[in-house]
Amino acid sequence: MNHGMLALHAQHNSDQAALSYLEDLWIVRDPVESRCFTLEFSGGPGVAYFKENPYFSNTVLKKEYKYVPPPVESDDKPDADGITETMLEFSWERDVQPQATKIDWKDDSKNLTKLHPRVKDDEEDDMPSEGGSFFNFFEVAEDPFDIGVTIANDVFPEAIEYFLGHAGGDDVDSDEEDEESDDENEEEIDLEKPRPKKQKKAPSSQPNRYLTPSRRASDLLDGVLSPFSILRNLTPFALYRLVMKLAAVSAVALPALVSAHGLRDVHHARQAAAPAGSASSPAASGTASGSAATAATGAATGATTGAPAAATGSLTFTLASTNPSAVPLSDIVSGASSQATVAATTTFTGGTVPTYLPNAPALPDALSLIPSNYPALDKVPPTDSPEVQQWIQEVQNSGVEIPNIQPTVAGGCPANPEAAADTSRCWWTCGGCTADGDIESCPDKLTWGLTYDDGPALYTGDLLHYLDTVNLKATFFVVGSRAISYPSLLQEEYMAQHQIAVHTWSHPPMTTLTNEQIIAEFGWSKKIIKDVLGVTPTYWRPPYGDVDNRVRAIAKAMGLQTSIWTRISPSATFDTGDFDIAGGLTTSTQVLNNWQSIMGNATTIDTGFIVLEHDLFQQTVDIATGYILPEALAHQPPFKIEPIVSCLNKPMADAYIETNDNKSNPIGSAPATGSAGGAQTTGSGNSSGAAAGGKNGAMGIAAPSSMGAIALALVSGVVALFL
Repeated sequence: MNHGMLALHAQHNSDQAALSYLEDLWIVRDPVESRCFTLEFSGGPGVAYFKENPYFSNTVLKKEYKYVPPPVESDDKPDADGITETMLEFSWERDVQPQATKIDWKDDSKNLTKLHPRVKDDEEDDMPSEGGSFFNFFEVAEDPFDIGVTIANDVFPEAIEYFLGHAGGDDVDSDEEDEESDDENEEEIDLEKPRPKKQKKAPSSQPNRYLTPSRRASDLLDGVLSPFSILRNLTPFALYRLVMKLAAVSAVALPALVSAHGLRDVHHARQAAAPAGSASSPAASGTASGSAATAATGAATGATTGAPAAATGSLTFTLASTNPSAVPLSDIVSGASSQATVAATTTFTGGTVPTYLPNAPALPDALSLIPSNYPALDKVPPTDSPEVQQWIQEVQNSGVEIPNIQPTVAGGCPANPEAAADTSRCWWTCGGCTADGDIESCPDKLTWGLTYDDGPALYTGDLLHYLDTVNLKATFFVVGSRAISYPSLLQEEYMAQHQIAVHTWSHPPMTTLTNEQIIAEFGWSKKIIKDVLGVTPTYWRPPYGDVDNRVRAIAKAMGLQTSIWTRISPSATFDTGDFDIAGGLTTSTQVLNNWQSIMGNATTIDTGFIVLEHDLFQQTVDIATGYILPEALAHQPPFKIEPIVSCLNKPMADAYIETNDNKSNPIGSAPATGSAGGAQTTGSGNSSGAAAGGKNGAMGIAAPSSMGAIALALVSGVVALFL
């Protein structure tokens, strides 16, 4: 199940637990048509390899892709090799019928397909909106996610190449294939469908009998879509579903959109090169004027445009240290081949007590989570549920005054010029304004508050393994929709003494939401984390750094302290840009150049620092464990690397409501006379004096690259699909 396109369908913790009883897997090819097969979760044909388990009594589970021969024309004669024209014109859709297998569930409480059914928003839609349990793959005949095609196109060829001694793959391509590739590059690109992935030649003299596969979902999305907030934190399943819909989008609207010069929603600038000889903090003035960082070369400007780093394809420095097992930089690219993942190394039973954390409650039983009790993944939760109504009432009773500020509209600073110019709003996105209590840095010089956003995800286990080997702890800003998808990984983060913090439920730009929606995002995030860990975080980070005084106030009313990342000027923040590797908008070498600039600037400022990184993608984990962290550990003078709560010189107990003694880190403190009367989503657009203590700089805006414009057009097509 480590194959990327298969593992994404077994995201429920209960699926993973049930599959843990599997000891082997077997694929049996059809004796007549070798492109058809039966997938047996067993030790061989008819061999029992599901151990005794609490879920079902089956010892073998099968998924047969049955060959149904098409009608043969009378003149369709086999050639000397016994191959007919009909065989050469094999069609998966026409000639293959997936079959269902009944699972003998032991009782309804363990019936995973009943607990996690496939859900369709529209019965006419072939693609489910929720995939449900992995075991629907067996009990439902239809294969809407083309798992069978994936096996035929990816697994079979890779396995055959491996056993032929061609594990690397690339060295088996012939000169003839290279010439064919050149010809293919000259073909006109069809924007209505992804281009098929080029196949290796069959290892025999017979015609290539493998299907022509569709491009992997992650490849297409990594190539053009990831910069946009609507797509940035979709689950692998949601990404897959979205790409399947994209394949049907007409390109009619593309020309006008591609030629448009709209501005991309840029929430933060990249790192500028460290100014030579600077000994003082460039952030001291809090303004753009005179900033050493803005006077530096165009490194920051080039990064904010989101242009692919073809012009910056080499390192500008010499690496002091790398991980001996690091993935080569040339392989840390958009569309990289899926690697095997490190699963949760320890499964914690309900009732386990985290002994490192004084007075911490025992862990809940993660296997008892019922996903249907939570909102849909990666969507802003509805506000009419009993839970959200209760949280709204608690905010009204908190004594924290919510400024009467209107939400922004999607599009960032360019789409909201009045809001961007309103200094009383203190909107960090547009100019870097910080309010009293915002955490942007660590107080002690050369201290790095290590953080990772958007997980847990498929490759978080690899990151945890590396952090353990070098004895480092970090803060993980957790998306609620990921927490319910990977509860075992979340428990492993927590039990390994990393800090867990809130990163909302669905990762939206928070200033675009109503008060009630903001409350729902915070509330469900806090709830799922507590349901998995038994504790409730006291820190949060706004997605994209999108926060203003209204969002801050609601966070405070809900016991959350706002934490962003270091910003040394309105045009440069400590953002590695690692998120954009998967989308093809930057390269791994450019990210390392950004990191080198961050380290240079970190030595010139008078405080410690916090850097934006992610554990959502394979590429972000590879660049962190292979290069960024080893380089940081080798830095001289040495960095002190620790979670945010620790870099603030506070005990880990302060990171959670249940263990916080409210002395060194008071939760939700506010004047007792505060009024909730301002908690509305309409008004004059100004806060009622809530900007006191805010520090504001100039607004920074960046225009998109042509790739961004193309992506905008594709996103517009996607939006149209849901209207």
